Amino acid sequence: MLLCLMTAVNVQAQHKAFQFGFKGSANVGWFKTDVDNYDNDGVQMGGSWGLVADIFLMENYSITTGFDVLYINGGMTARSTSPDPWKPVEGKIYDKFKTKYIQLPLVLTMKTNTIKDKFRIYGQIGYGLGFLYGAKREHKFISDAGMTLQDSSGDYDGFTLSRSAVIFGLGVEIPLFKSTFLRTGFEFNNAFVDMVKDDLVKARSNFVSFQAAVLF
Repeated sequence: MLLCLMTAVNVQAQHKAFQFGFKGSANVGWFKTDVDNYDNDGVQMGGSWGLVADIFLMENYSITTGFDVLYINGGMTARSTSPDPWKPVEGKIYDKFKTKYIQLPLVLTMKTNTIKDKFRIYGQIGYGLGFLYGAKREHKFISDAGMTLQDSSGDYDGFTLSRSAVIFGLGVEIPLFKSTFLRTGFEFNNAFVDMVKDDLVKARSNFVSFQAAVLF
């Protein structure tokens, strides 16, 4: 009994209850829409940076939180008619968006035991709540004949102020020095609530990122 108690105390002493660090990522983002007239217009590069904190439940299980400054970009296209009432022209709208969010993640991180004393594999699942603090749009209307009839860019206020997403992650942790380690892997951030104010347009922004974090 005494030996078991001493072992448990020793394990607890060897493991921190909290760890904090910095992270950054590069992502590939796109817009998903279910409206028949609208289509995704390819992927756009983005990124993020922020702070990360692990609150350990047990040695291999932790709640990961912090904050992320997210840059999510993407585009959509739609068939339309030019707004000129005297000479309507059939064509296509091309919109590219650049959005900025502050995201507060709440994620369960699960790790394997150390493999060959070199690394651990981790998996993550959780929720991210984002708050919009900036958006820009590049807008073009190109006729079926190939003429650009509209071309504008600037700030855009057509998005809702919040973004809700499910977060999935997978990667490895590599020890660097004592309790300092590198966490690197992939994340899929999947928004599940429409983010466009216009009731006729249903769209959500998603991205896949490669990220790296150093925790101390």
